[in-house]
Amino acid sequence: KARGGYCWEQNTLLKIALEEMGFSVMPVLCRVRWGKPDDSQEPNTGFTHLALIVTTTDDGIFLADVGFAGTNSMEPVLLKEEDGSTSVKEQQQQLPEGLFRVVASKHKDFQVLELLVKEEWRPLYEWRNERAPWVDQISCNWFSCTFPTARFTTQFFCCRIVGDERHHILNSEYVIRKGHGVSSTTTKEQITTKSRLLELIDQVFGVELKQGDETEGIDRFLLNN
Repeated sequence: KARGGYCWEQNTLLKIALEEMGFSVMPVLCRVRWGKPDDSQEPNTGFTHLALIVTTTDDGIFLADVGFAGTNSMEPVLLKEEDGSTSVKEQQQQLPEGLFRVVASKHKDFQVLELLVKEEWRPLYEWRNERAPWVDQISCNWFSCTFPTARFTTQFFCCRIVGDERHHILNSEYVIRKGHGVSSTTTKEQITTKSRLLELIDQVFGVELKQGDETEGIDRFLLNN
């Protein structure tokens, strides 16, 4: 209750819920491409993200993901039509968070989810159509939250959708984005005190941190430290 999480926790919970509802769900390991340098020669990111391939009772196939921060689609991305016969690869899909498509990756057997940003298609992450064994999920999750240079050990990050707004904190910057593309509006606030950071975590993001170990050192991400 009132706790945060990232892809390994959120999408694992979503998988359990979807399976209880009767859907077939395949977890897949993903290489993050958003904001990463070119990897034409060989992959330069590891499997640090988990997403879900969901098959409906009428054989539609979707990409479902509620754990990729501020740029992914909260609605499922269609991978194959409901009759199971028609691929929608490279077809543009207008979703609430923007215009998305799935295309073949430059890496063999991988496909990549892309988002249209300022008239340019930008990759979010890529995956293979292959079930991720539980043992691999454990090791990739462990790396993501313990390796000294991994994102989740070097940065502070929160993200939440509130109505038609996306709220997120990256280290000392609090951003509210409303809308997408050229029509979007953004407001920013530089967080300079630990008390303000804890106030936002509690009141905006709904995460209850216990005073002590869970709040100790949190201010190291702020500009005034």
